[in-house]
Amino acid sequence: MQFFRWCLITISLSLLSFSVPVPAVAKTSPALAVLSRLKGEVKAGPAKKMSAGFNGRMLRNRYRVRTEKKSGATIFFNDGSEVRLFGSTEITIGARKSHNSRWVRYRLVLRSGSFWGNFTRGKNPVEIGGGGMRLQLSDSSLRFTKKKTGNNISVSSGIVKVFNKVSSVKIHTGQRLYHVQKTDFLPQKVTLVPNQLKLRIEPSAPAFSANKTLKLNLHFQVVRLGTDHAVKRSGPVLLTSDYYNLTLPDSIQLNADGQARTSIEVKPPRSDDRTFEGSVTFNAIIDQYGYDDLKGASLKIKFANP
Repeated sequence: MQFFRWCLITISLSLLSFSVPVPAVAKTSPALAVLSRLKGEVKAGPAKKMSAGFNGRMLRNRYRVRTEKKSGATIFFNDGSEVRLFGSTEITIGARKSHNSRWVRYRLVLRSGSFWGNFTRGKNPVEIGGGGMRLQLSDSSLRFTKKKTGNNISVSSGIVKVFNKVSSVKIHTGQRLYHVQKTDFLPQKVTLVPNQLKLRIEPSAPAFSANKTLKLNLHFQVVRLGTDHAVKRSGPVLLTSDYYNLTLPDSIQLNADGQARTSIEVKPPRSDDRTFEGSVTFNAIIDQYGYDDLKGASLKIKFANP
């Protein structure tokens, strides 16, 4: 996945350099991210000049991305982080920093809707604002939803610091803030995320064979958090990975019992790849607005090299 992101960013920058006159490029700010995995109608660009989005479109500081109902889009950042926007969502990337956030890597503002984000480790944290909340995180993943009735923040991995006008709190893996307002005393609002998406892979200890494609069977099940008690919950699943040499399905759908099965093909790393350490991480989330009560799945698999 990391390799794919950098290829996408590099190719897009190259195309931009051929299509835009040199003086115009010199006046624009460097790209912060790239748009990908579009579903349905998506718009992107400066606030007053948004236009139709497309895969590979470069996103600069203070650009906005907006998805319409039943749409979606992924934003890959140049630090390796990614954000998945669900339907009816608008976000500003690289927003202007306040005095309190001048040391953060970059700042995002959720203006409406909901997203899932996975943010890589960095010297400085990433800041997210919206609904009277200010979040700071690094090496963490979360779902963040802004509603008129309050904000929902659920953490799938890592630690997220949350601030509002009157208090602050640290939310850990498997915890959430549900329907919180900007004047709530946050430490009293922390609860557990009730449900979880579990992912199981067969074979559980896969081994690469020289120049041969490996087939893996994937099993998904929604369960009560901390148990194997099945929960009936349908919905679309978005599967991602940090490994470049595999083929992922375009869509996975949980049935009425909260189950899904699919298979993927994985090829050995390139012969000249000296960075592959034998492990592949899979992440799975419900790719839709309204699943703040369901923690995503993350599974790290160790592969044996030929």
